[in-house]
Amino acid sequence: MPAEIFRDGYIVDEHVRRTLDIEVGETTVREAARMMQNIRHDLAVFSGCALTRTEGPGFLRYLSGGFYRVHRDRGNDDLAGQFPRQISVVMFLTTAGGFANGGCQGGALRLYGPDDCGGPDVRLDILPVAGTLVAFPSTLCHEVLPVTAGVRDVIVDWFC
Repeated sequence: MPAEIFRDGYIVDEHVRRTLDIEVGETTVREAARMMQNIRHDLAVFSGCALTRTEGPGFLRYLSGGFYRVHRDRGNDDLAGQFPRQISVVMFLTTAGGFANGGCQGGALRLYGPDDCGGPDVRLDILPVAGTLVAFPSTLCHEVLPVTAGVRDVIVDWFC
């Protein structure tokens, strides 16, 4: 099913995000949740945040043409009670450049500098490599660049 964004409620807007939420088996969900809990302490120490829980893993699929425009996982402070996210986590399940073997072309995770939301000055592009986990402050602007071929699969979660 198409993944949603939050804008005065949950909606699908394929001009902002073209991604699929994937349903997986309960065993896979439990294993992903266990993995996230195993890294919670290290992320808390590294980030200097008291991370007590996660929202729970989400499984996303970006088909060719899929993307997610520049956004923050935690924006307005007036929504902090509803979205108390501190650290965002992305774990790549597929590798860029290997689309013949179930991977993708494109689909880099682009992180922007702390004061730069979509500007040209500070950015870091992280190409998907299966098994790579990326964690960053949920207030940091980021985007998923378009997938040009194949499939980009990820697990996402947010530590609070």
